[in-house]
Amino acid sequence: MPLGLALLIAVTVFSGITLAQEITPRLVRVEESDAQITLDGRLDESVWQRVPAIDGMRVIQPDTLTEATLRTDTHIFYTDRGIYVGVMNHQAPASLVARMTSRDTRLERDGFVINIDPSGQGLYGYMMRVNLGGSKTDATILPERQLNLQWDGSWDAETSAVDGGWVAEFFIPWTMMALPSVSGDTRQIGIYTERQIGYLNETWSFPPLPTTVNEFISAWHKLELDAIEPSAQLTWYPYLSGTYDGIRHDSELRTGLEVFWRPITNTQLSASLNPDFGNVESDDIVVNLSAFETFFPEKRAFFLEGQDVFNTSPRNQSARGPGGPTTLLNTRRIGSAALFDVPSGVTTVATDVSQPTDLLGAAKFTGQNGNWRYGTLLASEDDSEIRGQTIDGTRVKIEAEGRDFGVGRLLYEDTTGGGRRSIGWMGTSVSHTDVDAVVNGVDMHYFSADARWVFDAQAVQSDVNGVDGQGAFADIIFQPVRGRQHRVAAGYHDDTLDLNTLGFLTRNDLMHLDYNYTRNESNVEGLRSRSTSIFSFNQWNGNGDFVRQGVFATRNYTFLNNHSLMASARYYHRRVDDRLGRGSGDYYVPGRWQFVFGWDTDPSQKLVYNFNVDANSEDLGERNTTTTAGVTYRPVDNFSLLAEAAYTDREGLLVYRGDGRYTSYEATQWSPKVTLNYFINARQQIRIGMQWTGLKAFENKFLQVNPNRIEELREVPKPNTTSDNFSISRMTFQARYRWEIAPLSDLFIVYTRGGNLPGNTFDDYTGLLHEAWTEPVVDTLVIKLRYRLGS
Repeated sequence: MPLGLALLIAVTVFSGITLAQEITPRLVRVEESDAQITLDGRLDESVWQRVPAIDGMRVIQPDTLTEATLRTDTHIFYTDRGIYVGVMNHQAPASLVARMTSRDTRLERDGFVINIDPSGQGLYGYMMRVNLGGSKTDATILPERQLNLQWDGSWDAETSAVDGGWVAEFFIPWTMMALPSVSGDTRQIGIYTERQIGYLNETWSFPPLPTTVNEFISAWHKLELDAIEPSAQLTWYPYLSGTYDGIRHDSELRTGLEVFWRPITNTQLSASLNPDFGNVESDDIVVNLSAFETFFPEKRAFFLEGQDVFNTSPRNQSARGPGGPTTLLNTRRIGSAALFDVPSGVTTVATDVSQPTDLLGAAKFTGQNGNWRYGTLLASEDDSEIRGQTIDGTRVKIEAEGRDFGVGRLLYEDTTGGGRRSIGWMGTSVSHTDVDAVVNGVDMHYFSADARWVFDAQAVQSDVNGVDGQGAFADIIFQPVRGRQHRVAAGYHDDTLDLNTLGFLTRNDLMHLDYNYTRNESNVEGLRSRSTSIFSFNQWNGNGDFVRQGVFATRNYTFLNNHSLMASARYYHRRVDDRLGRGSGDYYVPGRWQFVFGWDTDPSQKLVYNFNVDANSEDLGERNTTTTAGVTYRPVDNFSLLAEAAYTDREGLLVYRGDGRYTSYEATQWSPKVTLNYFINARQQIRIGMQWTGLKAFENKFLQVNPNRIEELREVPKPNTTSDNFSISRMTFQARYRWEIAPLSDLFIVYTRGGNLPGNTFDDYTGLLHEAWTEPVVDTLVIKLRYRLGS
């Protein structure tokens, strides 16, 4: 096709003019030698003048769908190496909001997004965003709007402020994307663009696809391009890391390699040899006194790359399921704490027992053939060894065998005739002397051609050490008009279902039927937007006892000055607690109310405040109030200081003490958090962060369960003279320097210090914090270089 005709078609389609015949526009192709792009955030190369500008954005946040008030000239072309995007964002210079942040940080500022669907069928995509100042965000996308923000791609972008606005310039290599094979001379891709305007607190997009509609990736604009077939791609990441442990006064030097090979465009084989999966980011501090496990997200690059094919349900990455995600694959299990069997009478250091396990290696293979996508993941842990001590002081060696993990995935997807239908299978296995676990699941998905109906379901079966378990769950979404949505969620997990050898399930022995209605309005006088949510949940166990039941009503207001208010009233019906007692007997928890109120000031200002009050009741009816206040200060684009503190006053904290006994406590808790970010430039960041949680609990009542029938806990005299009072003081401090030498090539220098005082340490809160700092259980300095080489 002649270049002039290609340009005409592109301009016609992107300006919203309908052609007499249906023609998929072609993306402009330029030879790499003719492009000669220097990625500097300036559109001064001649090729940018030869490629037509695309506009047509509309306001999607708030979802008024009105025409944008400023021009956004987007130029897109491609070469054999990849796609280039150049954007002139017209705007008054005095209104620009440029703020530097860590990668994947959501913030009100000026930014531009380019999304690409290389399948051309709305099956999967990649999101790339650059903000004025150079900070980046990226994610992979699954239908319709499931974003995995933990993924980092090898794309690059630069920005600059210019007369009349600011410029964003992208380069997105083909080597970063999984390109399905095509039979003809052309392939089709989907494109979506988005712009955030900080001072207006608005988001615009083309095509206009607000979050108040079901469709997203399937509705991106389709473009044709030549059936490029990049040569076989080989990328490797050698790493070198050194760690000094200030507690043990020893050091360790590690080196290894991660290899990513794409022999053809639609398959990728990756392997990690002698991996170092030590995190350069700390998990948030969580004080969990319940009977349920806390879920922590994956942060290791190897497991995040190409992981989307293993996503089997929207519940995998969100708390849609009761209590948290429901997933067959939780990669944080791989390399987690070893399965030590500590002999009776032997004491160990808690941090030794809980430290991550080294991996011997890991490999992953993913690919696509027609409507089929597939993947497999294998990993093997090294054996672990720690030291313990007997009562007489003798040092003993305690060993633990490493586990072997395997995952397989097969998915069929069909988009012919509009909408989307898919069915898939995934299986996982864990092999160990003490664990023999196999889990299988079949997932089904439907998205109607009119974008009003969404259906996701999965049936799962587990076999752990010869014990079988079954389960199934489904989610149905109906959206009759933009801004109104009905969702029904149902599930069944029998009492022997076990996904937690390699997956995550908050609890088994559970059935649930939940309903959620949401309404979003952007045409309310005196407001920018208003949203309403009503949520009713019903969850019961195999005995037919309700373990969670209630209704929430929530309102969110965004005012014309960009301040926002949230108010929520929640009622929990009387329920049965069948978990806290660890099998010693179930008991009734009376019904109770909860009220939540939150206030946030205009996030585009240099000084931002937030305030939140959560007025709740304990299981026994006593008061439980949490007050949170925070301030964020951004005087300049490359500096920010966030300070937040939460104070909780509990008059009836219930803790299980064993043998059907419980103690109720009067407790107070302080949880401050401070984070300082300074950017030397967009690629070099210094971050200093500290979190601390201090809790002091004093016994006030003693209770006993009736093991023979379900009734409320009954108060009993103190069973002994030993005090049940306890305290918690947990602290983590991290100072980190990161230099992004090139895309996916980083140098980290990280100092981490953590404290966890014994539960019988009582002092005032200042003293507890001081002791947590001066008596650390973690004190490490890590220097790590990971560099990307190859195609």
